[in-house]
Amino acid sequence: MPSKSFHIKRISLVLVCVAIFVCLGFTFWYALWLRPALQTPLAESLKLPTVSFGATTVPWKKPLCGDQPELLVLMVGIDYRGTEYLYGLADVIRVVRVDFTKPQVNIVALPRALLVNIPEDRFDVPGPILLNQSYFFGTPGMGHYKGSAYGAGALADAIQYNFAESVDHYIVVDFQTFVNFIDAIGGIEVDLPTYVDNRPDAFFPAGPQILNGSQALQLARIRKKYSDLSRINNQTIILRAIFRRLREPRVIAKFPEILAVIKNAVVTDATLNQIRDAICLLKLLPEDNLLFFDPPEELLIYDEEYIPTLNQNMQIYRWDKRLIQWIHESLYTSE
Repeated sequence: MPSKSFHIKRISLVLVCVAIFVCLGFTFWYALWLRPALQTPLAESLKLPTVSFGATTVPWKKPLCGDQPELLVLMVGIDYRGTEYLYGLADVIRVVRVDFTKPQVNIVALPRALLVNIPEDRFDVPGPILLNQSYFFGTPGMGHYKGSAYGAGALADAIQYNFAESVDHYIVVDFQTFVNFIDAIGGIEVDLPTYVDNRPDAFFPAGPQILNGSQALQLARIRKKYSDLSRINNQTIILRAIFRRLREPRVIAKFPEILAVIKNAVVTDATLNQIRDAICLLKLLPEDNLLFFDPPEELLIYDEEYIPTLNQNMQIYRWDKRLIQWIHESLYTSE
């Protein structure tokens, strides 16, 4: 009859074999499925034409999160209320430089009404156009752009073509996603320097106030009685409030729930690994290292221009190389 020690040895051998099989199974699962899934873009990757602008050289440092020292990201809010992101104009346009080494985030606003030219070999509509139209012509519903990533790709291409900044990735949200996101984080607190009057639809007094998603959207879109630059300033106030809220421990603890609300409603070519890195950076980022830049009024000329695709004169902003320089300096300035 086998001894007790023999049974123990046999059980130990079985457990060791099971452990080896589990480890091998996990290794194959990670290598063949999980790792590729974490590194796969969630939407079509952005592939802009290769252009040399004499890029700014940034000394390499070890990133605090992930393995990329910096990224340039195009953030877009569109005015589309349908589903599947078939159409839409770019209502909010921000170019964001994320420095994972310092850490620091620079957020640069571009007016939607900037008059821009478009590359004729990639757009099949006549120019000039307004900057926000470039997104529209690239959408799946319009199909007037021959490059990658639909509307986001078309807008990124127009920015590169006119302002010499090549973004790495994009993130696009529509109205309803924005509203749902603000509600998911419990609203935001803004402090308006002056009242914003859009009666009879909305009125926001000066001073601190809590906004839900619908109210935040109303404030972000108000342009009647005000200029496009005033709307950009209001949007920046909202973005500051969002980032402040996202840094709160109780909101950080809810990130899985928040992501569940918006994960299928945001269009981005970021990977799950990059989203993880962004959350990591957010926890480390000092508030003073979150920098916002709104275009100075003296760099823009308010005027009218005939827009062939609209068959009418439109109010636009003209600009020159000073704006290009301001955009670049704003993205790469360091506090």
